[in-house]
Amino acid sequence: MDSGATEESGQERQGPLVPMTRSGVGVIISVGDSCHDLLGWMPEQMVGSSSTRFIHPDDQPSAIAAWVKMLDSSDGAGVWRGRYQSAGGTWVWVETVNQYGGLDDPIVSTTMTGVTAEQVSMEERLHARSQLLSRLSDALPVGVFQVNMAGHVTFTNDRLHVIVGVGLRATIAEQMASIADEDRPLFEAALATAFADRPVEDVELRLRLPAGDNDPAGIEERVCLLGLRTLTDSTGVVSGAVGCLSDVTERAQLRRELEVRASVDALTSCLNRAATLELVDRTVSSPDGGSGNAVVLIDLDRFKAVNDHLGHAAGDRLLVEVAERLRETLREGDHVGRFGGDEFLVICPGVDSADQAREIAERIAIALTSTVDIESRPVRLRASVGVSWTTESLKADTLIAWADSAMYESKRLGLPAVTLFTGPGGGGGTFPVAV
Repeated sequence: MDSGATEESGQERQGPLVPMTRSGVGVIISVGDSCHDLLGWMPEQMVGSSSTRFIHPDDQPSAIAAWVKMLDSSDGAGVWRGRYQSAGGTWVWVETVNQYGGLDDPIVSTTMTGVTAEQVSMEERLHARSQLLSRLSDALPVGVFQVNMAGHVTFTNDRLHVIVGVGLRATIAEQMASIADEDRPLFEAALATAFADRPVEDVELRLRLPAGDNDPAGIEERVCLLGLRTLTDSTGVVSGAVGCLSDVTERAQLRRELEVRASVDALTSCLNRAATLELVDRTVSSPDGGSGNAVVLIDLDRFKAVNDHLGHAAGDRLLVEVAERLRETLREGDHVGRFGGDEFLVICPGVDSADQAREIAERIAIALTSTVDIESRPVRLRASVGVSWTTESLKADTLIAWADSAMYESKRLGLPAVTLFTGPGGGGGTFPVAV
């Protein structure tokens, strides 16, 4: 990548014009045959490679900074001068005139021509180097860092320190100390990939920082995306990497909220039917050791009468009350889902016996047998409860169907009771509940 400065070139051009197209990350897509006359490379030897592979290591920082500035500029145009490696191993001073097509056409069209070393004044080169920090810091809303093969930090911008919450440190491990322990292997693997001369794109990392003066004991979690590009020395040997760290915490939070909305019933905050079925399937398809799994199906009795006599708003409040009572009865690791209009399903992994499954169902039946005040009127709450239990690996539909059969047996009897079903030929029965 070698473009983006918007100053016009005033130097006399030398040699042939070489047309080139590149992707937004600097990968060469096409190059004209005249590149052989200028650099000695055949087009196929350059296509598919990153521009940085051919740029002199001393010129790579200015090339990267100029490229980023070009992408961020309003007109997407720019000029850059620096050294490209020839096929013979020598360094050729070139000038590139570039035009970025924008988000609708994210291709950079480039015209390259040779210039003499004398034409590239020392002042221009020093100016390009001195502008690197300000270009990266001012033009980028991301943190930027450079690290050598020994793991020493050779450059950072101010934004990086804001994101990671750590001032300038000597090593990359110290600089990135706020990365969550469980994500540190991801970061180390990404560095190893860049040091192996392969690009790294969009590695999601979580950072944990002190929450600040208002909450000295609190921890703020951030979500960031990491990208890395390899840097090489004058002989083409990998010398380190340059990285970008973007804070995408708000985007990640929005994604989590959307995921929650897709899996949670808006009224009761229980799992919705689809999420419930998915969780039952995961639970019963892989039994945990010697333990069994149980599901409890609950159907509210006379719920339609509440809707008909008190209105749907009253019915909604009753459903919310039921959901809260169910959550209060859950063991750690249990989950409750709203399975239908007035049906709930409780998923209970790690249930050691059919008797334990029955005890769980009885606690639920007791919790749902009482009088509830709705719209300043007493409403009798009662539910038909069925529970199924197995130690086998089953389809979710099978275990739910067993619980459904058990629930309807409880409803048929019309008594405060739970019915247990453990499969064809297994134990079970209907057990009265003392309320």
